[in-house]
Parts: sequence; C-alpha cells; structure tokens
Amino acid sequence: MEKALADRAAVIGSFDGVHKGHAVLIKALLKEAKARDLQTIAVTFDPPPSLYFNPNFNFLLSTREEKAELLRSHGISEVIFLDFTKVVDEEPQVFINKELLLRRIRFVVVGEEFRFGYKRRGDIETLKKAAGIEVMTLPKKRMEAEPISATRIRELLLLGYIRRTNALLGYEYRLKGRTSKGLGRAGALLDTPTVNLKPGDPHKLVPPDGIYAVRFGTQHGPGVCYIGSSPTFGDSAHKIEVHLLEGPPEEGTAPIVHFVERLRPDMRFDSMESLRKQVKKDVAQARRVLSQK
Repeated sequence: MEKALADRAAVIGSFDGVHKGHAVLIKALLKEAKARDLQTIAVTFDPPPSLYFNPNFNFLLSTREEKAELLRSHGISEVIFLDFTKVVDEEPQVFINKELLLRRIRFVVVGEEFRFGYKRRGDIETLKKAAGIEVMTLPKKRMEAEPISATRIRELLLLGYIRRTNALLGYEYRLKGRTSKGLGRAGALLDTPTVNLKPGDPHKLVPPDGIYAVRFGTQHGPGVCYIGSSPTFGDSAHKIEVHLLEGPPEEGTAPIVHFVERLRPDMRFDSMESLRKQVKKDVAQARRVLSQK
C-alpha cells in the first residue's frame, strides 16, 4: 500500500543562483514549518522560465543539479522540479489544485512579486483565496540599498565584480564541467598542472574574459583561472584554463572552479617575455588574494 503524503510547507520560485534573497524565504519556511510540524519542500521549474522564454539565454547562475544541491544545503528536505512547458499554460486554479494541493502543500512562502499560471494571471491574492493553503509573503532582501535579485547578480558578474557577486550569492560563484584537452602552452609557461574546463551546461553564465584567483575542486585548492582566446598567440578558440598552484588535484576530484576575485582583463602582449613577467605577477597576486580568506 502506497504511503500517504505528509502535509508540507513549500517555498516556490525560480531560485536561479539560490542567493541571499532566496535564503530569507527559506529561513522563514523552515521556521514556520517547524511550528506547524510540516515537511519542507522547494517547488521550482525546469526549464527555468528565463530559458523557456529565450532559448538562447546563456546567463543562468545555477544548473538544475546545483540548484537542487544549494536548496538542500539550506535545509530543504525535498526539491521538486515542475515541467515549465506544461505549467506555464495552466490556469491559476488548476496550478493550485494540481501542483500544490495534490502534493498536500498546506503552507506557502513566496516573494512579494510572485506570479504564476497562464499569462501570469495568478498572484498572491489568488493563492490567499485558495482553500486549504496558508500564504506568507516577504519583500526582497536588500544589500547596498538595492534589492538582491538574479538580474542584479548577473549584471555584476558580467562586469567582472566577483567579490560583490559572491556577497550577494552567499557563496563563491562556480563553474562545473568536464576536462578537455588543451594545447599545453599554459602549463609550460607557468610550470604548473593545468586543467582545461568545458562547462557542463551551455546556458550557465561564464564570467568575462580575464584572469581570476580561484579555488579548484572539492578540496578548494588554490589556482589561477584564465578565460579568453589567447590574443598573444592569435588563437580563435575560447577557453577556460585553470592553473593549479599546489600540484595536480587528487584523483577523482570533480572539475569545479570557485571564483574568488578577478585580477585583470585579458590582454595581448608584444612578447613572450612580457607575458611571462605578467603571469608571475598574476600568480603572486592570486596567492595574496587566496590567503586572505
């Protein structure tokens, strides 16, 4: 006999990046769920609405896997991904009945601008009128006098403001993927092990070209990351190279790059000697940055 679902408390949203603004909603959910003896659940969407409405949207802050991992790290017991291609056209009451009440969701926490259903006809008032669901809304958390949002974080990241990006996220922005074969020049130039990374999700936002102080893998080993097309060598292929400052990673280390700070933009050098001198400065600066935290 199938076990009956327990009553649940849900936080609902896109949760791109699972940033500090989202953390406020989740914290409220956990508190209220405990007081009501409800299980906690995050209800989100796949594909994300931004990608559904624009298939060429390559600015996601988190992949599906990262989103689930981050939500659970905040204490959420279960993460459900609704198929956005189906729920986008559901009438608001159908969404409430099918996606919420059938899952025994009795308490909901959402942001004050939450909309849902066909042509975004559903809003906070629609939810509040639904029988059997209690609703809590919260305003957006602010930092530096502005609301924290995925849009604001993307803008900072695209400008290379890594520290400010991380401050709004609440963690170091990361890229995960698979290793690919490089040309071997960078490792020889730096005399360090080098990992060439190909992002696992083509829609994940890649920081702008430049040199970065990073931590690599689950061990968070110190490194310098280069993003660009090597203008000094006249290459055309865009690449992501991570130079590991304390030797090769342990066997089986997941290829994840955690961005700490952008050191400088990419540039073309007139000679290999000029490039070598700058690379030494970059490494020294990266070590200083990474030793501060």
